[in-house]
Amino acid sequence: MIAVLAILAVLAFLVAGVVTRLPGAADRVRCTANLKSLHVAFQNYMQDNGHWPQQPRFTVAEQSKYEDWWINEMKPYGITQAIWQCPGILRLGKIQKNGKSPRVHYSPTMFDEKPETPRKWPRMPWIVEIGSVHGHGPLCILPDGSVHDWDTYVATLQP
Repeated sequence: MIAVLAILAVLAFLVAGVVTRLPGAADRVRCTANLKSLHVAFQNYMQDNGHWPQQPRFTVAEQSKYEDWWINEMKPYGITQAIWQCPGILRLGKIQKNGKSPRVHYSPTMFDEKPETPRKWPRMPWIVEIGSVHGHGPLCILPDGSVHDWDTYVATLQP
């Protein structure tokens, strides 16, 4: 009887560990899918326009204009506001210093408008997540469409 209870306790402990990690793992999968959708949209934008999207300069106080611009710029490529949001950041309720939750959780790299620039550096991330909620730093997507966490990405840059 004691052996059965001990086995059940061990199994309960193991299952509890797995169950507590499931939401985080699901968030990472959804976040990766969001980054891949953004990658395809940016590729299509560059094919249609011949250059990387040229976002106007906004001040820190104009965060909502920055978010609106990206949401509207990528909307023709099937990118909804929901795709701009990391489910992990939403689930954990991460907010900015001003007390507001951002609507855009991914930050595109600001390349110039030369057609070759975004692909000129194959190790330069195209888009980086603004938070670190998946472990090992924010997620980023490279020009080849591969998604990496920041710590792994930085380690690949070391000689």
